[in-house]
Amino acid sequence: MELIKNHGLTHASVTKITNAAGIGKSTFYNFFESKEEFVIELIRYERAKTMEAIHTFLNGREKMTTEEGKRLLHMVIYHQDSIYQYLTEDDVNNLYPAMQRSGLIEDDLNSDTPQYLLSIMEGVREGVDAKVFVNFLRMMALCVSQKEALHQDVLDQNIDMIFEKMFEYIFEES
Repeated sequence: MELIKNHGLTHASVTKITNAAGIGKSTFYNFFESKEEFVIELIRYERAKTMEAIHTFLNGREKMTTEEGKRLLHMVIYHQDSIYQYLTEDDVNNLYPAMQRSGLIEDDLNSDTPQYLLSIMEGVREGVDAKVFVNFLRMMALCVSQKEALHQDVLDQNIDMIFEKMFEYIFEES
């Protein structure tokens, strides 16, 4: 993850990854067919850690407050280990076919996670469409991952505006 953060996916070669991990290339290829498959597993791992953190945060409660929900959604986009913020447009284009082959995109589209997230937050409006919610999250992730194509001096302001619109959509009282 540190290599991708510092160099992007394109420049984080399998050799650099194996050197950083202290393993040989053949060991790497025993577990992963490609660098892209490795990154997909990183994404799955980080998602599992996020779900674990949510369960720990709830600490037996059924729901989190609206403010806690907003902080959670903000953390999901800006989390330091969210790989998307470190990918260039070329990285995304190179990774996308592997994501399709792995079923990661299909998993995302059919996932119960968005509905689960909405169900554990207080103050969610009746009839919120999980797909609209996911599109808000994806728009923000795209902004972060494609920041070089945008006016970076106002990017945080733009993302804050998208957050606010998402909150207005999701919560009864924004």
